[in-house]
Amino acid sequence: MKKGLLWILLLCNVVAVSAQDTKVSHPFMWKSFNNPGYSGFDGLMRAALGVQRSHWSHPLDLRTYFLAYDYPFQDKNTYGLGGISLLYQRDQENSLKYVTDMLGISVSGRVRVSRATVIQVGLQPTLYRKGLDPSRITLGDQFDPFYGQVLDVSPELVNFYADKILMFDVAAGIYGETDFLIGWHGVASLEYGFSVYHIIESTQSFLSEHGSKSSAENVLNRRYSGYVSYAHPVVINNLSTTLASYLLLDIQSTMKSFHFGLYWKEERFGMIGLGIKSDQYEGLKVGTMLFHLGLNIAPKNDRGWQLAYTYEVPTNQGTMYQNTTHALSLHWYLKYSPKRCISPFGQMLDKKNRIKGQKRGGRKTFKL
Repeated sequence: MKKGLLWILLLCNVVAVSAQDTKVSHPFMWKSFNNPGYSGFDGLMRAALGVQRSHWSHPLDLRTYFLAYDYPFQDKNTYGLGGISLLYQRDQENSLKYVTDMLGISVSGRVRVSRATVIQVGLQPTLYRKGLDPSRITLGDQFDPFYGQVLDVSPELVNFYADKILMFDVAAGIYGETDFLIGWHGVASLEYGFSVYHIIESTQSFLSEHGSKSSAENVLNRRYSGYVSYAHPVVINNLSTTLASYLLLDIQSTMKSFHFGLYWKEERFGMIGLGIKSDQYEGLKVGTMLFHLGLNIAPKNDRGWQLAYTYEVPTNQGTMYQNTTHALSLHWYLKYSPKRCISPFGQMLDKKNRIKGQKRGGRKTFKL
């Protein structure tokens, strides 16, 4: 349901197409997508590819593709550049082929507030291209988040559609982290961020060239997003693990989203977790349960691969439709700026009872 809701509102014989921003179901793996201030934050060079698709009892086709590349700059001073991210997202809704392509670039600035706290601020100029194939409009294929199917679509209105819409918009965000040394158990971290998307609120009406009323009303609604997470180290039978929680709040026009989850992460193998999500649109409330699985592939000290999967099933559906969502993503990472990398396992003891982050021949550990 969170997959980005498409509806066609028929008011005064005007067609307007709007949608909520689509986000991947495991946001803790795609932080640069949720906040421009995160670019280059942890010192890891990353490349990620993901796909998310919803399967409905009614044959509606909802899918999204994600692509991201994060590049951190080297640490030189207390103040400086954090990193740069390239982001691409393609959202396809229904067999109507209503498609949104997003291409953005994020640049962040960094300041170390204290020994354990770092803050970054980022900007993200973005290009959006929306398009649909009017010849594929089928009565009953459109989906309204409150009323369900929309059957009253006049074929004569097809001639008013533009083929493509090109829009420019800007997003901004601030992201921070504070670390806490928990003795020899490891490093606990508190992360927090706030971001604003669609600051310009560009017009996305397909009827804009005709000067319709919808041109001024059908805009990319501004989205406010807040994110908080806490990871605590836990040692179990010489296994280096962390227990983490995350909370993501989104407000976009009349739509509100609450996303909370817990996941347990092991240094070598991967992670497992549970989450709940609640979406609200005026009188409609949709609740879902999420199951997270992660796998580390050939991990090394400075690089590796991660595979993440989320299965989302509704617990409270607002319409007669029942859907499940699958999200799968592959991540590659490299410690490009090691001094900046924050590892929850760096303070734990290895098999030889030595602190993993300890310098050879010294008593001090790396600042994580």
